Amino acid sequence: MEPQSPWRPLLVPAIVVIVGLVIAWVLFAHFGRPKPDASGTVLRTLVYPVQVDAAVAQADPGAPGPVPTQDETILLVQARVTNISQQPLTIFDLNADIKLSGENNQSAAAMPEDVDRLMQRFPELTSMRMQPLARHQIIAPGQSAEGLMVFAYPWTKAQWSQRQNAHILVNFQTGHPLTLPLQ
Repeated sequence: MEPQSPWRPLLVPAIVVIVGLVIAWVLFAHFGRPKPDASGTVLRTLVYPVQVDAAVAQADPGAPGPVPTQDETILLVQARVTNISQQPLTIFDLNADIKLSGENNQSAAAMPEDVDRLMQRFPELTSMRMQPLARHQIIAPGQSAEGLMVFAYPWTKAQWSQRQNAHILVNFQTGHPLTLPLQ
């Protein structure tokens, strides 16, 4: 007759504990994740390259001298944000985060009055005109808000085409932020 191992009575409880821990981990991984407060869709984007003449853009005459032009890329994004939570959501901030040459570059969305000035200066952009998606805009539960966001980057269109990652981050006063990927 073989002598009984001193560890044998502990084997069944150890297996029960391990199985219990695995079940607890799976449940936490599934139910412990925060639920999103909003969903969103990018409806349309337009990348518009411009050359800004600093002499025209500057109101202060300052000292005379050569004024360089600067290439800029204006990004216009029409998007829809839907509140899927049970509480009203207030948009706190709108940012575009674009990775270029290994660096993250952020741009805050233009204010509504700046969007109006942009449309006046570049009438060819009026096909994108719609009510801006604005900071402090409240979205009721189950409702959606559609609007235009405008971002500017000091890049040429060739530089823009070399971007590696681009998304818009919609932050709310309360709740989890929403990330909208850009193509």
